[in-house]
Amino acid sequence: MELFKERHSSWLENFYDLVFAIIVLQLSINLNLDVSVNGFLSFVALFIPVCWLWIGVAFYATRFGTDDMTHRFLTLLQIGACAFMAVNIPEGLGKNSGWFALSYAATRAILVIEYIRAGKHVPEARSLTNRYSIGFSISAVIWFVSAFVPPPFRFILWIIGMIIDICTPLLFTKRFSTQFAPHTQHLPERFGSFTIIVLGIAILGVVNGIATHEWTIYSMISAALGLGIAFSLWWIYFDTVDGSEIRALQENKKLGVYVTWLYIHFPLIIGFTALGVGVEHIVLSNQSSVLPTSEIWLMCISTFICLFSLGILQVTSAVSNPQFTDSKGIQKYREGICSIGTAVAVLIVGAVLRDGVMPVILIAIMAIACLGQVILDIKRHPHHLNSKF
Repeated sequence: MELFKERHSSWLENFYDLVFAIIVLQLSINLNLDVSVNGFLSFVALFIPVCWLWIGVAFYATRFGTDDMTHRFLTLLQIGACAFMAVNIPEGLGKNSGWFALSYAATRAILVIEYIRAGKHVPEARSLTNRYSIGFSISAVIWFVSAFVPPPFRFILWIIGMIIDICTPLLFTKRFSTQFAPHTQHLPERFGSFTIIVLGIAILGVVNGIATHEWTIYSMISAALGLGIAFSLWWIYFDTVDGSEIRALQENKKLGVYVTWLYIHFPLIIGFTALGVGVEHIVLSNQSSVLPTSEIWLMCISTFICLFSLGILQVTSAVSNPQFTDSKGIQKYREGICSIGTAVAVLIVGAVLRDGVMPVILIAIMAIACLGQVILDIKRHPHHLNSKF
């Protein structure tokens, strides 16, 4: 087993991501069927453990990545458990909640086996792997037990298990930040892959809307603006990712910046998925009638989450960069603050227009908000305007 091997995402990791694409699609379908406040909260409640499962595997791979037969077999078992989870996403907080809990417990148990195995083959990492194994094992047991406990106590156990799961790495990040920090290239690439998957699901919603709806000039404009929003979010995110937060942890022990960068991906991915559902609803809506309040809020809140999270990412990237005090660093920081301010403005728009607005007007406002951040990025990176031919 090779520690900190210089590499990009493996074919096995990309295959593993396919299962999560299906899970994210199932989650978006759940939200699509119920865009109420309760539907959105249920969507978030299921998305958090799903996202954490993916992060757990990504962190293991970036530290102890290997491609031997045992690892492939364990990954296959994880894929099977995740596929079973995807089956139980519908009614995941209802009649299928017990099966959802069992699938989560199974994936975490397999990850514990991976960490125990890593400690056996990498003695210098044993202190870290033992601590992770204990914390994740406790969480897996709690999730397993929850499957046999009736609601609402089942969900209380879920919360306790998630707190233990999320806090376990936090307790030891600073202690092992230099020797066992995530890879500065591999981990951002993995997050980028997951982001691409979620944006792809959002675009799928737009395509489905076009394919199943009678084409009108306004629905086509709405679809085009939806694609523009997805492209703008892609632009902002991938012009921000540079691994500087991980380097700041390794070299300067900036734990706060790194932890903020890591955990802000939770709302970001949730926002991307919800925004795709919101765009699909706008494309499918009657373009000559005002939108229901629930759909207006879904669009505004999801856009707010996306822009706010991207703004935080821009700020963490700026302050973790050694050249933060130069003009480019300051400009990047200001971009982040501007994104956060735009996100707040989007919420205000939602409050003003909550009683009704035409679909094409609402999505145009959201598109302008996202496109404005792209224009700021182009001003900071003028090379985007220059042809390379």
